[in-house]
Amino acid sequence: MLYKNFGATGKKVSAVAFGGMRFLADEYNKDIKICADLVLEAHSKGITYFDTAPGYCNDHSELIMGEAFKQMKYGDFHVSTKCGLWNATDADGARRMIEQSLTRLNVPKITFYLMWCIKNLDEYRKMTAPGGIYDGILKAKEEGLIEHICCSTHASGDEIAEIVKDGRVEGVTLGYNAINFAYRRSGIAACSAANVGVTVMNPLGGGIIPQYPGHFSFLTEGSDDKISVAALKFLIAHQEISAALPGISNSAELDEALLSTTNLPTIDDAYLSNLSEKLGVELNTLCTGCAYCDECPVNIEVPKMIDSYNTAILTNGDMSQTISKLKYHWSIPVESAATCIECGKCERLCTQKLPIIERLKAISSYKE
Repeated sequence: MLYKNFGATGKKVSAVAFGGMRFLADEYNKDIKICADLVLEAHSKGITYFDTAPGYCNDHSELIMGEAFKQMKYGDFHVSTKCGLWNATDADGARRMIEQSLTRLNVPKITFYLMWCIKNLDEYRKMTAPGGIYDGILKAKEEGLIEHICCSTHASGDEIAEIVKDGRVEGVTLGYNAINFAYRRSGIAACSAANVGVTVMNPLGGGIIPQYPGHFSFLTEGSDDKISVAALKFLIAHQEISAALPGISNSAELDEALLSTTNLPTIDDAYLSNLSEKLGVELNTLCTGCAYCDECPVNIEVPKMIDSYNTAILTNGDMSQTISKLKYHWSIPVESAATCIECGKCERLCTQKLPIIERLKAISSYKE
């Protein structure tokens, strides 16, 4: 296993982390010890970073982790869990969530505690306002209940840079992969400059990359790697990234993920430039997430709309997956696409010259 520094925390973490939101319902509904055995297996094979959250796996994930942690030596592993605005609205609510997680996880303190799922700067400011979630987390840290304050975010790279500049977080979990690296690259660079740890979620593009390997064959050029392994190697090879966070459901997925820590490519500007060209040539209708179009005069969240439309492209026009991503990943009202005034500003800004207005119309006209 490869181990990397987690920012300035003094912690080293396994480059492959264990994402605890993919446990199988048939197993944990029968006996959570079945899933806990998978956590124990991962630890025995070198994984030291385990990520969970209240609500994952129908609220079983923290309990599964806690069952495994009872059999693991505290100090030989790190755990991250979270609190979002739907869990708490103030410091007292955050404290209740922390105490609940400590009980479930069977640990004396939580290594990385995250302000969860920050979608934009307004949500970050709400969490860090006086008396807000951040204040509750900070007090718990002062009392020794958590070690490091972090966040998870779906914000743009520039917004992530603003969050990091604020100086409150020691680690950031963000979505980053071979599809959207341009959208979040500036955020990762800001984390690196501030010596903030970076964990990448959605490393396989929400499953898009392994589901459609033909679209991403350039990732495996010069190797015999499976596409999922190559996609993880792309991330782990980044010096700025501390750990990649695939969701793991079984031993086969675990073993496959572990293959991604050797024979890594060299990630530099030339490599990323080449990757951008390959995306442009092979996926010339797929939004690469640069977000230059994010200047809508009627405040449509165009980058997230067009990112979601990618699923329709990759599924030969199945709009249901696009609608699902808008609703459940981005939490964006689908009907907002219908407010487009067709001014064309987004299309003029689009570096790929995509038919954004046409795609917004397709989203707004879809009938479930």
